[in-house]
Amino acid sequence: MSALVHEAGLYGSDDEFLEIAVPFVRDGLDGGEPVMVTTTAGNLELLGAALGDDARRVDYAESAYFGRRTAHRATAFLRYWERNAARGRVRILAEPVWAGRSSRDVVAWKRMESGLNVILAGTGVWMICPYDTRAADRGLVEDALRTHPAISTGGRGRRVSPAYADPARFIGECDRQPLPQAPPGAAVARIGHLHRVRHFAGRQALLHGLPEDRVAMLCVAVHEAARYLGLPLTARVWETFGALVCDLWAGRGTRCDPLAGFTPPGEAERPEDGLWLARQICDYVDIRQEEGGRRIRLEVATSRLQESA
Repeated sequence: MSALVHEAGLYGSDDEFLEIAVPFVRDGLDGGEPVMVTTTAGNLELLGAALGDDARRVDYAESAYFGRRTAHRATAFLRYWERNAARGRVRILAEPVWAGRSSRDVVAWKRMESGLNVILAGTGVWMICPYDTRAADRGLVEDALRTHPAISTGGRGRRVSPAYADPARFIGECDRQPLPQAPPGAAVARIGHLHRVRHFAGRQALLHGLPEDRVAMLCVAVHEAARYLGLPLTARVWETFGALVCDLWAGRGTRCDPLAGFTPPGEAERPEDGLWLARQICDYVDIRQEEGGRRIRLEVATSRLQESA
């Protein structure tokens, strides 16, 4: 099986985008390889016109709707590989969308770009991630060279990125910024049994108005996070604009892995397998090794989210 290839493709014009995308897609189609493209609506239109009738053989999605959160997007890439692995090499052109994102989202998406080197490591995926230098600021472009082992040069092949950073190192740097402190009014409980952490989180979520189905899912995520941290622990729950936050803190113990839960469970059970499920359920999962203890903070949308109301 071919090894993972993960490239950044920097472009500053429509023509430069096509110089990266068209040879990549067309060569894949000519070789009988599955090809998926997820990019902006404008770039999908450009690429479709350039490919002509061949465009009908390409799987596609608008990036803005392909995985609402980073864990969903990464899992979608992995599932696409699994569905098509029997055909050999799988090509994915995957452009992140940066415009309009909060600073919190930007960090989460940069972490995902780095984490894909771990999540897809055992696959035969060839992925190019285009970055529009007209929209992405200098810092994003510099980090693209740190999160991708190679740089696409369009039809001329690729070159090694000298700035590439090991995912554990890059994600550790992303996590250096301390998490905000819990507000004074946060509900708090000191917990020594797993069933109590589920009960506490569920009761607080109901008090904050979450519907019962979402409460049940949050309880699953909290249970798995607590199981990874170990007991006893201190749990806090509070609401901010846009998020219900559940914070779990445990004293000294096994060191937390910032990549825990990035990869789905396999045949052999691992301590972090439940965190993969928590990442699918929650909008954010932050794992921090702190002085004197370990912390996992989970966030889900509040009852005021209108997307599915």
